[in-house]
Amino acid sequence: MRSKNKKYFSLDVPNELKQFVQNNTYSLLIKGHAGTGKTTLSLTILKTLRIRSNFFYISTRLSPKQLFLYYPWLDKFIGQVRSSEPDKTSEYNYNLSSFEDARLDEPESLFERITNQLMDVKAPIIIIDSWDAIASFMDKEARINNERVLQTWRERAGAKLIFIKEDPNDSSLDFLVDGIVKLDQKFYNNIKMREIQLLKLRGVRINKSSYLYTLNNGTFRSFNPYHSTDFMPDSFTTINKKVEAALNTVYDDQYIKSGYKELDVALGGGFPRKGIVIMEIEAYVNTKITIPLLARIMSNFLRASNPILFYSQILDTNSIVNYLKSYLCTDTDTDIRNGIIFLPTNKVKNNLDHTTPYEYNGTTNTDLRYMYEFAVRARRENPNKLLLHIAELALPRKTYDQEEISAIQSILSIKEDIDLSIIISRHSQIIQELADFCDIHLRLTMIDGTLFLQSINPWTNIFAVVTGKSLGCPKIRLEPIV
Repeated sequence: MRSKNKKYFSLDVPNELKQFVQNNTYSLLIKGHAGTGKTTLSLTILKTLRIRSNFFYISTRLSPKQLFLYYPWLDKFIGQVRSSEPDKTSEYNYNLSSFEDARLDEPESLFERITNQLMDVKAPIIIIDSWDAIASFMDKEARINNERVLQTWRERAGAKLIFIKEDPNDSSLDFLVDGIVKLDQKFYNNIKMREIQLLKLRGVRINKSSYLYTLNNGTFRSFNPYHSTDFMPDSFTTINKKVEAALNTVYDDQYIKSGYKELDVALGGGFPRKGIVIMEIEAYVNTKITIPLLARIMSNFLRASNPILFYSQILDTNSIVNYLKSYLCTDTDTDIRNGIIFLPTNKVKNNLDHTTPYEYNGTTNTDLRYMYEFAVRARRENPNKLLLHIAELALPRKTYDQEEISAIQSILSIKEDIDLSIIISRHSQIIQELADFCDIHLRLTMIDGTLFLQSINPWTNIFAVVTGKSLGCPKIRLEPIV
């Protein structure tokens, strides 16, 4: 997704925390073990508040130049200035006036500098990274007294004060501050995830006490809970003529692009040509979200006049067509229906509003056995085109018998006539039958209320499925979890 489309997606910090940091004055404690992203969160708060100047960032661990090195987006966000005495050893002259290198400072002088900032109202937001380095040089009585002084001056100045602490079990500041968030790393089904806990936010109702997040590209980004309706087009959707077309290359000699650069890189280039991809859908995930998830690869095929064979017992034909209109920037569905060959089932036949040359008199239980002849016919009529086959298999469990399993295995026989087959299912029996033959096994799953996509075979890192809407039409981004 290009940068101009980022506005479609939600902001980086949880909604409750965003509401809290927009208050006129407050004190916030960010705590967590080393490496959990405390510095990243504090810098992201500046970005969320759009504060580019008139702040004071005290760093006791990294030099300001190191901050700009590790967080490249700071350069563009805060900007550069010409220094009267440029550092000839550095390629850039960063705007460091709001960053204080306090690694060698004495606690007394540093504390005085903070209070001067508050008394002179020079900075509406002060970030102390980290408070441990300052407090460790004070005895308990002096530390508590200084913490109270800071709170008093902060309130009088109408400023915002953010403390960063390394020890998540230290509760010495908890009673004094207005807000507390804790960053942690946990394992969910052997997957390492990052979690932010909202322990205390005065004046803000905490609807969800924890969110999963990533530190991808040096930015803290949390994820909203999964709601299937977020992936469905609004009933009043208007075709957006300015929607970014998914102009990724459709294919090369070895791979067919998924439409998601991050996923293609993780898979080593994309989906293999003549390959079979299983998309497993776990419990509580709505099958219909596969429509927006696959919309990019489908629109790429249709844009290049490459046909698609589509078979589904659940997904609604008209919804598929209406959704693809936005990606193809068209108000009519004729080209889409001409480009997609909807393999008939009893359900699909009832939904079709046009006559397809591929209709036959079959039953739902025997539909799978005709996939091969449809593939052969489509290949014969489109000899120089790429052919994409998407099948959503949702047969009731009671229909499974050896004859039906053999029909499922017949999918393998169309491999030579299809450039790419994507099989969508949530039934373990279907997945087991095809797992030994598939080239890629993707899984859509929910973890702590957030929707994720992961490749099981070959194994890749996990991606959060982030959705936003442009003129009522959902757009999807895959965010790597790092």
